[in-house]
Amino acid sequence: MNHSKLAIRTLGALGAAALTVTGLAATPAAAQTFVPCTTAALATAITNANTSGDTLALAPGCIYTLTTPLPDIQNTIVIKGDGATITRGPAAPAFRILTVDSTGNLDLRDAIIANGDATGDFGGGIRNDGTLTVRRSLIRDNHADFSGGIGGNTGSTTNVEHSLITANSALYNGGGLGNDGTMTIDKSTVVNNNALELGGGVANDGTLNISQSNVYDNSASGPAGAGGGIANFGAAGTTTLTRSKVTSNVATNAPGGVFNNGGSVTLDFTAVLANNPTNCFGSPTAVPGCVA
Repeated sequence: MNHSKLAIRTLGALGAAALTVTGLAATPAAAQTFVPCTTAALATAITNANTSGDTLALAPGCIYTLTTPLPDIQNTIVIKGDGATITRGPAAPAFRILTVDSTGNLDLRDAIIANGDATGDFGGGIRNDGTLTVRRSLIRDNHADFSGGIGGNTGSTTNVEHSLITANSALYNGGGLGNDGTMTIDKSTVVNNNALELGGGVANDGTLNISQSNVYDNSASGPAGAGGGIANFGAAGTTTLTRSKVTSNVATNAPGGVFNNGGSVTLDFTAVLANNPTNCFGSPTAVPGCVA
């Protein structure tokens, strides 16, 4: 799959003059700030938006190549990507792309987040300590010790909708995504991510809900690797999968599909199939309804 050519579907704004019904004019579009195609402009726009909140409209298709970290998100901010990419430059030091503070509420739409590197830390592409919604976006080629693509920290709320999480990696747990708070993954795909220990696709020790989504071709490849698709662990770990598929994931140790240790996993009209070396067998805590 050529992820660089992934089509990011965007929603066009309806101008006030575009539609007139007899005696009734269309509602004007909400105010927003256009961000020119420079990294300095993006950093300044986030800094300004942290004061009172804002909607930032990125330059369509722009590649914002970062050499230093962006300001943390500290207020309610919408970033409308319109197919733009925010990426760490290849020669830049290690840092993640976006950080949402505990006071922050980020709504990221139609964007590509790439090449973040939180080595020694959590959340390579995006770290969320507050509230994060990711819509119709591509999270790829990010790395961290934990939660390579997106990491939701304790007390956070993370929503991923209609998005692709791919080619991310973690030194330990959660190659694609990791969750210590509350996370929802809806109508999304988690594919070709890797962790050396637990949860090549997703690692959870909070509350995780996955619906109408595919988790496939992920791996947990280190000597202690297990749960190539999903790892759920800790007494607080609760994972519910609804109308989803966990297929063709691999791990060094059983199970390759869904690993559960101490928490609860519920499969609701969900298929866990063709994972290697097993689907769920070998988990310290059984996964009800999972075959082999």
